[in-house]
Amino acid sequence: MVAVIVLFFGMFMINTVTAKADSTSTSSGLSFTVKTNLPDNQIDKNNDFYQLKMQPGQKQTITATIYNITQKETKVAINVQSASTTINGSLDYSKAPNSWDNSLKYKLSDMIRYPKLVTVDAGKSQDVSFEITMPNDLFNGILLGGITFNQADSDGVELSRGASIQNRYAYAVAMVLKESDSQVKPNINLQRVTPGQNNGHNVLNVSFQNDQPLLMSNVQVNAKIYSEMGKKPVYSSRKSDMQMAPNSQFKYPVSLQGTPMQPGKYRIEATVTGTAYKTPKTWHFSRKFIIERQEAHVLNQSDVDLAANTNNQTILFIAFAVIALLIILFMILLILKRKKSHTMNK
Repeated sequence: MVAVIVLFFGMFMINTVTAKADSTSTSSGLSFTVKTNLPDNQIDKNNDFYQLKMQPGQKQTITATIYNITQKETKVAINVQSASTTINGSLDYSKAPNSWDNSLKYKLSDMIRYPKLVTVDAGKSQDVSFEITMPNDLFNGILLGGITFNQADSDGVELSRGASIQNRYAYAVAMVLKESDSQVKPNINLQRVTPGQNNGHNVLNVSFQNDQPLLMSNVQVNAKIYSEMGKKPVYSSRKSDMQMAPNSQFKYPVSLQGTPMQPGKYRIEATVTGTAYKTPKTWHFSRKFIIERQEAHVLNQSDVDLAANTNNQTILFIAFAVIALLIILFMILLILKRKKSHTMNK
């Protein structure tokens, strides 16, 4: 499990925690807090995250202060990433996705220089510098990402690494960079539908793309999967209150609800609604796709629901076989007993 203490702005629609120097809570397991030092070109100084108005080619250094609230030295690992969209329809900039969307021209990790690890003495504070270099070309829209501060061990390795299941706490500070107030036209595309798995469960991954440099909020998806010529959906999924990061892909999973994946020809009918500049917009999609026999077989072999059903069926078969065997043995013994009794009567 991952638990993140976040400095986000309102349109993210998630819990907001302001990291101040006087925070003494260690219930999260963190030995430090973080405070942002907002520069003069901060767009809204009521926000604790970075929201900066920049110029093409501009270079600027911003800082954040890490406070060690313990009585021993602490190490903090730092990571800067552009925002991506998770399968749950939330924003993530704690790590880079497997692949960035091809519409993303500029990544924050390429534009910002910063120390990957800092050491803060017991009870002390330390400023961390982030050197931003903007692209030379003017762009409309926003560059969205964030800075993540993770607890590190004495060797500078994040404490969560190498652990399969554990809580991981971190401070994540959002960053928005913009050069122009001009609005860009929202657009969402349906790219593909592919068979896959989510936590060991068969799904059909519906890949949507936000190919514009703006955040889509209040995203709603209504997806229905039909056989190629069918009129009744074989699978369906509806979800709301999601987000799509700028220039990102959203791999939306449609669950098969524990049923085997069947090869064949299908089509998807999907509706996506998202809000940008406080204005909602809806897109309608229809696409045919194929599930190959081999890929369905491979996924069915590893689906945990199907494995559990197979195990249950095996147990039931064995139980019925044992019961049947006991009945047969009982009948044999009964017949033998009757024959013996009949012989003695003669």
